[in-house]
Amino acid sequence: MKRTFLIISWLWLMVVSYHSTLAAEALSFDTQLFEAHKTILSQPVATHKGFTPNTVRSPSPEKEPITVVEMSVSWSRPEELYITEQNLKLNVLGNRNWSSGVIVFNGDLNATAEPIFPNYFSFGYHLKGPNVDISIGQAGPVLRGYFISGTYKRTDKTKPIYLAIYLAPSDDGWDITTKGMTLHVSDEVYGSSIEGYINQNDIGKLELSILCACLGAVIYSPG
Repeated sequence: MKRTFLIISWLWLMVVSYHSTLAAEALSFDTQLFEAHKTILSQPVATHKGFTPNTVRSPSPEKEPITVVEMSVSWSRPEELYITEQNLKLNVLGNRNWSSGVIVFNGDLNATAEPIFPNYFSFGYHLKGPNVDISIGQAGPVLRGYFISGTYKRTDKTKPIYLAIYLAPSDDGWDITTKGMTLHVSDEVYGSSIEGYINQNDIGKLELSILCACLGAVIYSPG
């Protein structure tokens, strides 16, 4: 009996010693994992050719560059047409030959407007320049209003851009709603005020200069 008891006691001690060894090894392994994890977190985020992992990047959605337009088209004198816009710092000066009706524009627009029909200036104009080939004329008895169409070139584009704008008559002037612009033209005694919005992805100084040059030429022509 005593021999049996000694054998059982020895086996129990062996089992306890084995479990203690396992527990110590497990604790040591967990400690190693924790230390390794801290080491990884302390390292700087690696990038490859400017690439940043998605977990770090927080891109903001792009917004369309919408700009408020406050323009003025005015004949300060019968032979001088001023086109200005404060937000875009746009300035165009037109000098008109009173007898021929031809208008030469300088500033942010380099072009010349010539009447399509001599002595009938209000019927339409042809706006020509190094980067501009645009016509404006009456839209007809059905549509009424005026239609601007033609091509122009921008410095950031290699090919000509086709422009088509319809000036729809309203109670106090004209409405313009086309790609990149929503504008209202209010008639005044010696010109117009133009207010609205443009998307600068599509419309800039050149487009607004063309619009106002055509507007000032045909609507406020002497004949």
